[in-house]
Amino acid sequence: MCPRLILCFTLSLLPTCPTTSLAQPAPPLINLDYADLKSIRDELRGPIAENSPRLSAYRKLLSDADSILPIKPPSVMDKTLTASSGDKHDFFSIGFYSWPNPDTPDGLPYIRRDGHRNPEARGPKYDKGPYDANVVRVQKLALAWFYSGDEKYAAKAADLLRVWFINPSTRMNPNLNHAASRPGVDNGHFGGIIEGVVLAEMIDYVRLMGSSQSWSAADDTALQGWFRDFTTWLLESPFGQNERKARNNHSLWYEAQVSAYSLYVGDAGRATAALKRARSHIARQIAPDGSLPAELRRSRSLMYTRYALRAFIFLARCGDLAGEDLWQYRSSEGRCLEDAFNFTAPYLDESKQWPWLGADDIGLATANEIIRWPAKIYRTPLLLQTSKNLDPVFGKHFNGRPPNPEDLRLWLLGKNLSQP
Repeated sequence: MCPRLILCFTLSLLPTCPTTSLAQPAPPLINLDYADLKSIRDELRGPIAENSPRLSAYRKLLSDADSILPIKPPSVMDKTLTASSGDKHDFFSIGFYSWPNPDTPDGLPYIRRDGHRNPEARGPKYDKGPYDANVVRVQKLALAWFYSGDEKYAAKAADLLRVWFINPSTRMNPNLNHAASRPGVDNGHFGGIIEGVVLAEMIDYVRLMGSSQSWSAADDTALQGWFRDFTTWLLESPFGQNERKARNNHSLWYEAQVSAYSLYVGDAGRATAALKRARSHIARQIAPDGSLPAELRRSRSLMYTRYALRAFIFLARCGDLAGEDLWQYRSSEGRCLEDAFNFTAPYLDESKQWPWLGADDIGLATANEIIRWPAKIYRTPLLLQTSKNLDPVFGKHFNGRPPNPEDLRLWLLGKNLSQP
């Protein structure tokens, strides 16, 4: 196909964006790199080969977004059970690793099986399934709006957000008092605060569509109010205070949530306090060799190590926005984030085999999510080489498999340094 035809074909996929959306200043994103997203958008708008994986991923994104448009927005009112509070607006879930007791007739009390996910947790009795799906839909719709400029995607994302968080008749109460419950044991557990991680990650997508016509200043103010109240609950509730004391990824994600929500609502004091507390987690959770001992003890140690690293990246990026440099922080004993990334890097690109329990297939998209920011920040030979090895365009095939050309996270959420 000649360049002219390629260009015409590509532009036919991309509705004309309002000039105002292009003139807006870069939103303060945390996980996502706005420069990467803008570069990808420019690439999609320019001459691009028909067989480009990025074009395939973009088509898949629009297809997914189109399939969301007719879906009725879910809410916490849809579940068939109600938490012990008696208020259906309260989020209610069982722990992902909670299972019926095989030794009792009624299955009570539920038992914990670390690393083994109970499909009941995502079923219609509870909120977790619709909640997670709703966040993913908001993310896809916001991204589809950003790349295409088609307002129908932002309008649907706004509708989903209003129903779950804003409308009085359907909104979720801003707490997780009844998350991660274990039937026959408790009505909720502070560990359920980890359910909020997807909300912290969702903030980027809300900010991304901030200049759309469908997400108004009043909408944003209302959503900020929800997150301000949720942050107060995180800081003041017994659950929040217990979760803060965890000595694994839970405390990292707790502080990451407080930081992200506080930055979103403009509360610099709360954000800074959380980021200063995060320094103690760097000192306590990273071993001298850069490993994360609390995660290495888990049944799926590689998965939990990368989950903790994602939390550290999230915290460091919050620090970038708040003026608290966690990337370069070193404890009095020399513990630092760079060592943690250096320790894990050879396992991300499979230069070394993971020797601990639970060597899950980490996946190329996830490996790139972990390496992209550290490679950009530190630019050391090890991290740069790992990033190059994992680059879906120029790198080696991961785990003997070519990159999936329709992987949205791989092709549409960022670029490696080796890509122009």
